[in-house]
Amino acid sequence: MTKEEFTRLVTADQPDAPAYFTYDAILNTRERATLDNTLQQVLQPVELEEVLQMGDAGAQILDVRDPAEYAKGHLAGSINIGLGGQYATWAGTVLDATRPIVIIAEPGREQEAALRLGRIGFDHVKGYLKHGMVALAEREDLVWSTERVSAPILAEEMASRNPPLVLDIRAPREWSAGHLSDSINLPLSQLQQRIAEVPRDRRIAVHCAGGYRSAIAVSILNQHGITNLIELAGGITAWEAAKFQVVTN
Repeated sequence: MTKEEFTRLVTADQPDAPAYFTYDAILNTRERATLDNTLQQVLQPVELEEVLQMGDAGAQILDVRDPAEYAKGHLAGSINIGLGGQYATWAGTVLDATRPIVIIAEPGREQEAALRLGRIGFDHVKGYLKHGMVALAEREDLVWSTERVSAPILAEEMASRNPPLVLDIRAPREWSAGHLSDSINLPLSQLQQRIAEVPRDRRIAVHCAGGYRSAIAVSILNQHGITNLIELAGGITAWEAAKFQVVTN
């Protein structure tokens, strides 16, 4: 084949390069402290009140727990990017490289969370919430939860007189291969830039392929004041496993 044909073949359906690629390229031209030295300085426990003050001052509160645990209860305003998925990729995509980060993790996993951030140049961690979510045991006013529903429950809601808007946050090529009827596709990588396209006057059902990305999306939507949400547990994989129909373009 010709060079042009080869180029078209290998670049077909490729996702956009994450924003942190350019950020890392610039960092690589500068002299920086080693990651080990940086982690020794930043991995410090922070009391809840100080975490709240840091959040008010613009710090990003990053909850790295499993999406199911995050849904049960999390610090209001935090963003969920679980360690069990493509953590570094999505952290580099949705987090702001210029703002400090405070980590909420299961005790003992704080170093892993900071280390994997540091590997993509996000070494501006300012500590982690001391005792994790246990620190919020007496502050229920600060804890939010996400309603997660099964595929049959979502199907019932979609068939009701007042159905939710189904927001599919997968990549366009995934959506084209099969999606829920009447759903709209707004890729997670573009969600923050296109947040104005999300209606605020109706209930929204969010889903991805398996439930990892939808938890990130829900936390982003909550940060923008969009809270009338449900999340499809297990994503479209669970929907298809329950023998519900999908449509294709």
